[in-house]
Amino acid sequence: MLGDVNADIIGRVKSWPEPGQECLAERLELHCGGVGANCALALRRWGVSVQLLGCVGKDDFGGFLLKTLAADGVNVRCVRRTAKAMTGMLYINVTPDGQRTFFGSRGANQLVGRLGQRESSLLERVRVASLVGYSFLNKGGEAAAQQIIAAVRRRNGWVSLDVGMEPSRRIPGKILRVAKTVDLLFVSNEEAMTLTGHSKPEKAFNSLLNLAIPTVVMKLGKRGCLIVDDGMVRQVPSFAVRAVDSTGAGDAFTAAFLQGQLRGWDVAEAALAANAAGAAAAGVAGAGERLPTLQQIARVLRTQRLKGPWDSVRLRVLRHLGFGGRTQGNYAKPERSWR
Repeated sequence: MLGDVNADIIGRVKSWPEPGQECLAERLELHCGGVGANCALALRRWGVSVQLLGCVGKDDFGGFLLKTLAADGVNVRCVRRTAKAMTGMLYINVTPDGQRTFFGSRGANQLVGRLGQRESSLLERVRVASLVGYSFLNKGGEAAAQQIIAAVRRRNGWVSLDVGMEPSRRIPGKILRVAKTVDLLFVSNEEAMTLTGHSKPEKAFNSLLNLAIPTVVMKLGKRGCLIVDDGMVRQVPSFAVRAVDSTGAGDAFTAAFLQGQLRGWDVAEAALAANAAGAAAAGVAGAGERLPTLQQIARVLRTQRLKGPWDSVRLRVLRHLGFGGRTQGNYAKPERSWR
């Protein structure tokens, strides 16, 4: 997995300030963050083995992030450290409705370069890879991503791409070109509309389908997600939770869908599990090491029945997790490797 690793500093405020007004949070929280780190940690919750590639600074924040990731079982051997930039850092301003606004810089994440000898043995084994759009904002990150795509293709594996809002705005043409080379594309409705120029999510989704990407998943937040199942575009229902902090909800969604694909679940099962994971993530404070456990995700699935055939999909997902019917169990699937 190639993606950003950041220090997230979260502040909770009573309301969004007016220009020039002070906005003081009662306290600040420090968490592991960044789309790469968040997705890697979320995959670990599902029992998936993860090798993370990225870059942090030679500072205390970088040390904290590497220690946190390693403590949760993420392989960080290929996360480089640099003295040329600070570790990526974001201040996240969270209002009572759970909405968050980001301020900060990608920092050392912008210095990811072509993969060298340290990563060469990994490239010889990689069959499945997850990439993020932010890597394509810089030449070095793009070179590393293209090396990974080529390595996966040599082994007839598959690649996913999670787009991101800033890449959609700044490099839409490049993102669309890369999208045509991957097997699974994750995109929010805002990102899709920015990339395609369509003002309606459904039209933007159909425009992306015309790129002939094998699987496209559009995140709709509180409205669930859009997928193609049995040749039909379907809107997968969401789950209601009391929103505390939406930071990392999209990354939890992505990880849940990816593990379903790794384990051979059908697309509807993977998508419904992803919606439950995103909802559970929005119900907890912070991302990274605070992302929901399988028990928390299963609780969302168990306590909310769905309409029509989606409820049978919900029950199938619970059985996959070992929480079928009224009996609870542990998710005892063997670990799968995610690079």
